[in-house]
Amino acid sequence: MASNARTPRLTVRRTLWFAAWLLLASAASAQVRVTLQQAASRAGPDFEPLYENQDVIVKGQISYKPLWVLDSYYVPVQDEQDYGLVLLGTAEQFSNLSPGQWLEAEGMISKRGGMPVLLPSRIRVVGAGAPPPPKEVTVAALASLRYLGVYVAVESRVEGVGDNAGGDILSVGGKGRFVTIFLPKTRRAPGVELSGFTRGDRIRATGIATQYCPLPPYDGSFQILVPSVSSVSLISKTPGLPPLVLLAAAGVVGVVLIGWWVRERRMAAQRRTLRTLNMLGEEIVAAGSPGEIASKLGAVIPTVSGATGVRLYVYNRRAKSLDQVAGPGDPDPVSVAMDAPPGGLAAAACVCFRNRALLNIPDTRRSPFIAKTARAADLPRSILFAPMFSQNELMGVLQVDHSGSIRYFTQEEQAATQHLANQVATSLRLQDQQSMREQLFRSEKLAATGQLISGVANELRAPLESIRKLAGALLTRSSESGERDLRVLAAESQRAADIVTRLVSFGRAGVSDGKLVEINDLLAGLLRFRGSEWETAGVKVENRLAHEPIYVLGAQGQMEEVFLNLLVHAEQSVAEAPQKIISVSSGILANRVLVEIGYATRLWEPHGAAPPVSDPLSPDRPAEAQPGFHGRGLDVCRGIVQSYGGEIRFLRLTAARCQFQVELPLARDREPASKVRVDRKKSRRQMTVLVVEPDAGVQRQLVAALGEWGHRVVPIASAEEGVEMAQRLRFDIVFSSVRLPGLNWVEFFERIRPEAGALVLLTDGYDADLSRSFLDGGGLLLAKPVQDQELERVLGMADERAEPLSPVRPPR
Repeated sequence: MASNARTPRLTVRRTLWFAAWLLLASAASAQVRVTLQQAASRAGPDFEPLYENQDVIVKGQISYKPLWVLDSYYVPVQDEQDYGLVLLGTAEQFSNLSPGQWLEAEGMISKRGGMPVLLPSRIRVVGAGAPPPPKEVTVAALASLRYLGVYVAVESRVEGVGDNAGGDILSVGGKGRFVTIFLPKTRRAPGVELSGFTRGDRIRATGIATQYCPLPPYDGSFQILVPSVSSVSLISKTPGLPPLVLLAAAGVVGVVLIGWWVRERRMAAQRRTLRTLNMLGEEIVAAGSPGEIASKLGAVIPTVSGATGVRLYVYNRRAKSLDQVAGPGDPDPVSVAMDAPPGGLAAAACVCFRNRALLNIPDTRRSPFIAKTARAADLPRSILFAPMFSQNELMGVLQVDHSGSIRYFTQEEQAATQHLANQVATSLRLQDQQSMREQLFRSEKLAATGQLISGVANELRAPLESIRKLAGALLTRSSESGERDLRVLAAESQRAADIVTRLVSFGRAGVSDGKLVEINDLLAGLLRFRGSEWETAGVKVENRLAHEPIYVLGAQGQMEEVFLNLLVHAEQSVAEAPQKIISVSSGILANRVLVEIGYATRLWEPHGAAPPVSDPLSPDRPAEAQPGFHGRGLDVCRGIVQSYGGEIRFLRLTAARCQFQVELPLARDREPASKVRVDRKKSRRQMTVLVVEPDAGVQRQLVAALGEWGHRVVPIASAEEGVEMAQRLRFDIVFSSVRLPGLNWVEFFERIRPEAGALVLLTDGYDADLSRSFLDGGGLLLAKPVQDQELERVLGMADERAEPLSPVRPPR
């Protein structure tokens, strides 16, 4: 029984010992002791760590002190076979470790940036020794999994310098194998610490071989982790260029300089040619006849293009023929019929005109365009025909001859010839327009003279009749009253002489010179002159003239005639009015002088016998409505006022009162002309001027005045023609009226501003806002009617402000 009781106790004890043995065996089997080579081994196509997430025990010697990388510390360990592994942990775990110690570490294998690392749970120091020296390896050896975690040294050439969020980077290697030298950044790192190295430098770097490959497969992105800049030393700087390379570079630079010099000489010659052609174009536009154009072409073109002759054919619309203009080489003009052209060059000119295109004949002996009847000895060897266009209107043909060898005209030569031909066409059109303007002006002059003679005939009748009566009265009166009658007789005689003088001067060509007239003094004198007669007739005068002087531009006698006619008309009207009152006032409104002559009239009842007061300025008024010589004289008054840029109006204010209003441009009081006149002898440069003015009178005045100073003037009536002309020519000054047909003056100036030296706006009066904005923009103002002193002042300012413009214009 006792033995049986002891048997269960023994069985339980054996069972407990067996369980304890199993626990110890399982614990021993959970922590595998491996070598560093085994711990860092890889498996699978993605090169995953073989022992990843397994607890192992490794043994190795610390090769370098702990290194801070981003958020943790690295401790490299290696064995006698130069296999290594990196321990990853905190500062507390590695606080008692130093290089040279042998340790035994237990922990789990993990990976960081694709590289196997050990996360230690227990570290035990098992010995000590000298720290291992860095392993000398090549870049090719480092670019593999062999030396990860080993303290290494490498020499190589720098291929790149940079940095990222983690630290500074040097790329070293060559021949397709590259390794990155990585210096981790700390909080106090001042910029790129490895920036002292440049590409091509040869360096030596000492550090820990690591890997940072965050994405599979984990078989790339190898790097050397260095603790500081001192771990990277410079062996040699980038070598300079070899002598052969320097010599080759010097040769290339020399060739480039020689090519640039040759090109500059060629470009300078082209610029001189273009300047000459553009100056020729300006002279052509200013020419007065086709013969003058042909002479200028024949004198200039051979000097710049090597041509031996130039011919000009102008189309005659009436005869439907090309008329050759007489020139230096062809003094006799020739007419070529378009329907049946003769042989020779005339036939080719007709072909060019009909086709409206350039005709390039390199060799006249083989050209099908020239009739075979022409002798080869009489023809130049090469010819270029260019049609002359002006706003798509064909004006003729320009012919350029070369008598030497065969010549193939380049595109640049053809474009320059076509541009010059268009300039000739523009000049011919301007000559036609000028001729038409002169004819129209003469016709208008004759028509106006006839109308003026009709009015002056009535004007002369009254003073001559007064002279006749006074002369008869002098024979019967006593000597005491004869003196007054003689004065009246002299005044009437002078008035008749002035009327005849004005008629004669109007019949002459040209524009009469205007002078400054003080309008208040003139009106006050007329009021004094008629005052005694008005006082006798019981006429009351209300003098409302301004106290300040007011100046207008005009002739003293003509202005007196205008206002005397109006005052006499008012006097005749108030003779039948219940209230014999005449009021005269003057003032300035919007930079315009306004003179008002008001007078009373007889009352008009709609059902009464008295007729209504008709407009004395209306051309449809009855002839008997205005008694005396002053009736038709109002027509002359209107013409005089309008000739000075003014306007005269008749207003019916009330049933018993009428008014004349005379509006004239204000002329500002200036210093004497001797003080402001510009000295014309001061060699002021000749300028090309564009005048865009629809008013023919102002346009003629400007053209005549500018022509006296020797400037080249191109008159245009519309803004569109002005824009087209500005695109063809360079103008030193552009005059433009404030009122233009088509474009307004702001758009016109904006479009031609890059093409002109100075801009002058012709205004009808003074506008403060307009003056301020336009003057701030660099423009100039000139009031109409244009005065000589103001024109000289504007020309002087434009000449001082604008530098001479280059006449070079690209062919269009």
